[in-house]
Amino acid sequence: MATNRELNGKFQTFFHDNVEMNKEETKINARVVRHIVQKILEYVNLLDPKFKKDPAKVGSFHSYSKTSNADEFDFSILYDTGIVHSWTHVNQPAIYTVDANHRISSSEVPLPILQRKYTLKTNDKGPYSVTEGGFIVPLKFKRHFENLVRDAINCLTENSLIDHRVEFEDLSDSPAVTITIKQRDAVDLNVDLAPMVNVRLPFKDEFEWPQHGAQWPSSEKIWQLKNIRVNFVTSDELYWKLSFAICERELLVDIDKKGSGTFRRRSLRIMKGLREILWCPFDEDENLKGLTSYHLKNILFLECERLPMDWQWERKLMGKRIIGMCEQLLKHLSEKNLPQYFDRSNNLFKNKDNGALDHAARMINWVLYSVKEN
Repeated sequence: MATNRELNGKFQTFFHDNVEMNKEETKINARVVRHIVQKILEYVNLLDPKFKKDPAKVGSFHSYSKTSNADEFDFSILYDTGIVHSWTHVNQPAIYTVDANHRISSSEVPLPILQRKYTLKTNDKGPYSVTEGGFIVPLKFKRHFENLVRDAINCLTENSLIDHRVEFEDLSDSPAVTITIKQRDAVDLNVDLAPMVNVRLPFKDEFEWPQHGAQWPSSEKIWQLKNIRVNFVTSDELYWKLSFAICERELLVDIDKKGSGTFRRRSLRIMKGLREILWCPFDEDENLKGLTSYHLKNILFLECERLPMDWQWERKLMGKRIIGMCEQLLKHLSEKNLPQYFDRSNNLFKNKDNGALDHAARMINWVLYSVKEN
């Protein structure tokens, strides 16, 4: 059986060989992305001022938990409607539908109320219509944002206001509009721009967050997260879903306070590296059916809640913490139930492929055996 010292050594070696990013490349790529995204959103804001030109920086890169290469960047683009802080506008009877040609039209029959899918009523009016029957419609909203981003890229390119070729991906089931920045002598940069309705809904008791008696995070951090609140992103053509992306970023960004000597975030990055290289080394589209990096982020949050003290996350215990999180993950994979940290009633494995989850569990068991015994 490997000692704590040996476990730490193995995981530190894996981190330096497979996870740690090149600092100079990271700076250059981030600068390119910031410049182009800023130009795009300034143009979008000029055409429709409801979209804020200053995005919320979310995702792995902006929470310092990215692995290997600085080639994926995530932004949430907040859309103001004047509806904030209230659930009264949510899940009122919505009389719209989508036809076979993916066009939104009015309906005599209200949309059914589904679990974790939402409608949003508004009095919002303006030159760009994203509503039907007094409701903001996800498909109209996303198409509107997509068209604005396309117009922005075309304008910036035609007027030589950006130095890189930018390609636009077709709309997918993801809440985000994806662009790819092509670099001449470096990796392509994938950027997700997710339009987000800035409703800032308060946390509900049914979310079971924060947990009663939990010692992590601090009361100050809980107050900050409750003040950020919850927003909407598109779930599908007709419904919205809750987004905790900004809260998750704020929880991760200073999870290891300067001088604390803790290695929470590095533990997560190592697990993400293990997932990418050993547990689920498939095409990313296939990985979305099974274990994702989002699952691992929630595992970290749950483990921080279970082990709230800084000394439990010191460098000398990092190997033990990674093994512990892997064992917790295996338990959730066996039960096919992983609660979302910010909404405990939401099972993040619910719509995943059981075969893919079982395969990930087998690979995790194999890696754990190899690390512990060799």
